[in-house]
Amino acid sequence: MQAVVNGSADEEADSRWMTYTELATARRITTSSAIKLVLRRGWRRQKDNHGTMRALVPPDCWEPARGRNVDDDASVREAIGALEASVAALRERAEAAEQTARSERERADRAVQARDGELMRSNSLRDRIDALRAELAEAMEALDIARYEAWQATQATEELRAADATWHALGRIERVRRAWRGE
Repeated sequence: MQAVVNGSADEEADSRWMTYTELATARRITTSSAIKLVLRRGWRRQKDNHGTMRALVPPDCWEPARGRNVDDDASVREAIGALEASVAALRERAEAAEQTARSERERADRAVQARDGELMRSNSLRDRIDALRAELAEAMEALDIARYEAWQATQATEELRAADATWHALGRIERVRRAWRGE
């Protein structure tokens, strides 16, 4: 056995290689405190094959530091209480989110129903517009025919007026002669 500068055994038979994290867990201290402890005590250090720093820790230093009366049950109870509070808060938030989703789904369903109603109404109006356009086309065609017939009647009236004026201009004897011939 060799003694180091501060008097602790370097390669004691019961010493064990531990990472800083393992030492911190065993002594119930933080990892940075474990690093400071290793440096302060001058324990042998080396990196393993994975690049993790390990220290050779004597057996009397594996246990929690003196003055550290950590009640594991109290810590566990405290952690469980915090977790239960978090779960309750998350459950409330989930229920609120589900209620919001349900109301939004109902609103979306109502919007779809309203859209479908408006779609049916617009289809009905489009059919009515198509029917009115067909009636308008028929009415326009009938109007064109009526205008043409009115034009023809006007032409016939003009011809009859011209013939009547010519007939009256002939005099009575000429009219009788033409009537006799069948003109």
